[in-house]
Amino acid sequence: MEDYTRHLGELAASWVPSDRRVSDQLARRAVIDTVAVSLAALDDPTVTTALRALGPGNGGPATVLATGQSGDPGHAALLGGLLGHALDYDDVDDAMIGHPSTVLVPALLAVAEELDVAGDAVLDAFALGLHVCRDVAARVGIEAHYAKGWHSTGTVGTIGATAALSRLRRLDVGATRHALGIAGSLAGGSRQNFGTMTKPLHAGVAAHNAVLATRLAAAGFTADPDQLESPLGFLALHHGAGSGSAPDATTQDGLNVKLYPCCYYIHSAADAVLELVGAGVRAEDVERLRVTVQPGGLGPLIHTRPATGLQGKFSMEYAMAAAVLDRQLTLATFTDEQVQRPAVQQLLQRVETTESVVPPAGGDADGAFAVVEVDVRSGGRLQRRVDRPRGHATRSVTDDELHVKFADCAAYAGLHPEETEPIHELLSQLGPSRSVRASVRPLRELVRRRAAAGTTG
Repeated sequence: MEDYTRHLGELAASWVPSDRRVSDQLARRAVIDTVAVSLAALDDPTVTTALRALGPGNGGPATVLATGQSGDPGHAALLGGLLGHALDYDDVDDAMIGHPSTVLVPALLAVAEELDVAGDAVLDAFALGLHVCRDVAARVGIEAHYAKGWHSTGTVGTIGATAALSRLRRLDVGATRHALGIAGSLAGGSRQNFGTMTKPLHAGVAAHNAVLATRLAAAGFTADPDQLESPLGFLALHHGAGSGSAPDATTQDGLNVKLYPCCYYIHSAADAVLELVGAGVRAEDVERLRVTVQPGGLGPLIHTRPATGLQGKFSMEYAMAAAVLDRQLTLATFTDEQVQRPAVQQLLQRVETTESVVPPAGGDADGAFAVVEVDVRSGGRLQRRVDRPRGHATRSVTDDELHVKFADCAAYAGLHPEETEPIHELLSQLGPSRSVRASVRPLRELVRRRAAAGTTG
């Protein structure tokens, strides 16, 4: 991994759209999905609490999406990343075991407004940022990094977003190396904070730190130009047990779109249990419900007896019980009131979870899997196995399905289709013919009007 920081600096400076493996359409969809889940989170306590502490925006060239106010790009990126990740409904990338778009999109939109560039520049920089996230993940040894307790959205995401913003700002190789060196010192995030307001803060801080690092480097601020690969640098500190090679190209043009607003490690099991519910399983039928997943598949799910909505997003037990009781998992599922229901608290005590190399149903596993087994009171056992949930890059949602998610998220925020459809259309057409500033303006005005009217979801 010699000269790795230089390699990324040269890559950012010479990135050619025809060479990339992340399409413009994937980048547009990432923007649409990130804006959708951000709208849904406008009234979330994580967001409103942060606004009380940090303020709504005090003027500047960027849109603070949480309020519709104008603000400094760093402030807009911080609150934008927090907003996009607040509901844990944003997209996931297998290669980085994290959430790339909730870091990349807020940072890129904020700086793109500042620079007043066209939409194609954002799509181009997003593609580079996602590539760098995957490359850094491969080189750091992402599974060991994650197992040690690092939240890769905050760690790897900071490096990827800094590369993306270096591209957007058109920094030269030397300045980009310094930006990456700054980012290598700022990157962080502990998984112990999963199920609290601090988890989405990791995404916001990563986006903010990328803005800060590139702004400083553009002004001539210095860092070790070989920081990432040096003995005390990012890769060594964050485990440094990677393959030393770039990620498999087959992963390059796909992101996992979430169809449930909870930790992605729950989604395959959620599909499985909802299939059983659709086949007739009811709460009163359940003697025992057992979930078996691949080794490491329960790692992020640290709340076995959740008491809050945030903890419920990281509880396999709660998600299974809620799915059986309510026959769905929606944005409304993960509130404190829903988690604290006596019926769901009683049922989740009958949910057992385990990890296994060998699935208990359906033959050998090739990677991730989830098997849900229900022992029914009348006797017998029902099973369902799902290896990749709906919305996974290999089972990609259509543009129409993503549009439905956008509309659902907007409706959850109390917004009407006649207000949000033009915004969806603008984001769908993001490209060279219109500036980002002009494309974001209607979204800014809509959120500002909503705040002024006191609308709540």
